[in-house]
This record gives sequence, C-alpha cells and structure tokens, in this order.
Amino acid sequence: MTYSEWIEHVGHPEGRCEEVTLQMQVVFPELKRVRGHYYCPAWGEREHWWLVDPEGDIVDPTKAQFPSYGCGTYIAWVEGDPEPTGMCLNCGEYVYDGSRHCNEACRRTFMLSLMGE
Repeated sequence: MTYSEWIEHVGHPEGRCEEVTLQMQVVFPELKRVRGHYYCPAWGEREHWWLVDPEGDIVDPTKAQFPSYGCGTYIAWVEGDPEPTGMCLNCGEYVYDGSRHCNEACRRTFMLSLMGE
C-alpha cells in the first residue's frame, strides 16, 4: 500500500492531525512525525502535525482540512521555542505567557472596539 492509498481512507481530517499521523506511522514506521505550524495562505498559521518520509518529503494525511490542500508552508516546532498559550482577542495571532493580546496596539484597538469607538 502506498502513502496516497492509505490517505484516501482517512475520512474527515478536520482537527485530527495528531491522531491520524500516529495511525499512519504505525502502518509506515519509516515516517517521522513532526509537530509545528502549517501556514495556509487562506487561513494563516495553524498548529499542525504531519509526517516526513526518509527522503525528507512531507507526507500530510490531513492536508484536505485546509483550503490550500497542503500547498502552504510547514514550520516545524523547535524544542525550546515558546509555546503559544492562546490567540490575540483582536487579530487572532498567537499569544504567549497567558497574554490576551499580541502587542499593545492590538490591546488598544480591542479596548476601543469594546467602547464603540
């Protein structure tokens, strides 16, 4: 069975990248699981899991969940990098250390919107 043949049987992949990559790695132990972010041109950056084959090519069994269908950019998480703790209440970008906004400008814009300005 090829990777593509296996992926055809995934079904609805939305939000299941961690689970599906684990399942695929059992069938194809030569694949390495990678955790990181996928940058979809239509949706922006999203947390994601994918696989890499021995030649270094990306095998993404859940790419169908994205409008760009895997044609975006895969960014592997590097051990020691800061972990996002949420999303900015104003712009939707990742925030860290429990913050609610990614920067002071976003915080101000959000507060003004709450006041109707």
